[in-house]
Amino acid sequence: MSSVETYQSLKLDGSWIDRVKYIISLSNKTELENHLKQSLTTSYDDLQMFIFLSTSTKNADNLLAVFQNGTLPVKQRSQAIKYWLQLQTNSELVEKFVIETINDPNIAR
Repeated sequence: MSSVETYQSLKLDGSWIDRVKYIISLSNKTELENHLKQSLTTSYDDLQMFIFLSTSTKNADNLLAVFQNGTLPVKQRSQAIKYWLQLQTNSELVEKFVIETINDPNIAR
């Protein structure tokens, strides 16, 4: 059974914690990451799990992509950017991001 099939099974028959434990146990998370990336706009649970997975694997690019997707809920976008900021070590990049975000009229306030 593929990691996506197992995840879908746990989504139907298991709890959030079961899915988190399963994801943590995976040695190769790429297949599941791609699945979650494709379904995050249609499934709130998959969006939450994608943010968790991206945070646990320290994938800052995925977190930034969630923030920049204006069709996603503001709460999850702000959660993703909070974790993105925590992962950043380059203060110039953070400063540039903050300035761009402040000046962007399309960012929900």
